[in-house]
Amino acid sequence: MKRHLLIAATILFIAIVSAGYWLLSQDNREEQVHYERGETELVVSNLSNATLALYKAGKNLSDTIHFAEFEGKSMWLAPGNYFLRVYGDGDTTFFPVPLTGFRCGPDKDGSFLVTTRPFPKEFPPLLLKSLPEFIYVPSGNFLLGDRQNPREPHYVWLTGYFVAPFEVTNGEFREFLNSPDGYNDFSNWTEEGGRWKADVKSHATALLKPTDIDYERFGQPDQPVGLVTWYEANAFCRWMSRRYADRKWQFSLPTDAEWEKAARGTEARIWPWGKDYQPNLSNLSGKEDGFETTAPVGSLPSGVSPYGLQDTIGNVWEWTSSRYI
Repeated sequence: MKRHLLIAATILFIAIVSAGYWLLSQDNREEQVHYERGETELVVSNLSNATLALYKAGKNLSDTIHFAEFEGKSMWLAPGNYFLRVYGDGDTTFFPVPLTGFRCGPDKDGSFLVTTRPFPKEFPPLLLKSLPEFIYVPSGNFLLGDRQNPREPHYVWLTGYFVAPFEVTNGEFREFLNSPDGYNDFSNWTEEGGRWKADVKSHATALLKPTDIDYERFGQPDQPVGLVTWYEANAFCRWMSRRYADRKWQFSLPTDAEWEKAARGTEARIWPWGKDYQPNLSNLSGKEDGFETTAPVGSLPSGVSPYGLQDTIGNVWEWTSSRYI
């Protein structure tokens, strides 16, 4: 009896060991397949219970590929620029999923984790009622850096933030210039900015009057404010924060990473509209876009980024809060 029990236990042990080796071998084979295909696992945590759709980006929006087999939890993907479309509570937003190779993701085991959260219910206040609402950019990783320099792109994780869809206009900056607690209030300025203000006269285009020769070209209310120094731009943001302090909003210049994510959007694009340059979609190339001077904000909606930003190419340069190197 004992011998039979021993034989049975031995057979059972061998069977368990064999099953373990088979499972391990199966895992190794699957890992080898993912390696050969250069795949990374996308893992989604849908805390918002939103409706999800997965796409692979092409050269433009008409070339996108919809993955109907994606079930909303995880999927192994070959190298490429993908994005999740997230729809819930009447709002839609996007999560970029740029993948460069086998287990290239920034998360555990080289996976790429996306966590969706409920959409914000309150948006930042508008200085002028004629302007559109701020745009919400959700938290998550994206690929920062020049895509044409293989050593530069790297993953950066950002918390969710709001960004204005247009550049600050002359009309908005004039509110700052004319407000009693605005431009001339030194509490809006940093110490170094205050010294600059005391020594230098502003050349901001918002100072132009209708009788000035350059007003039609650069000074109209819906044109982006130009010739603004970093000190002035930063003071404007500090003034906005003080103005809406009771509503607990903090305004600032975007970081370089925040600006690039909002401008490049979901598909790690080279240009806001896609991978190929089109001169008629930005105020960058002279007369081809129909504007010989700065264009009124929102004049080129075809050049909008996936998140909804316009005028990120051309028109005027934008300041960020990051140091330029």
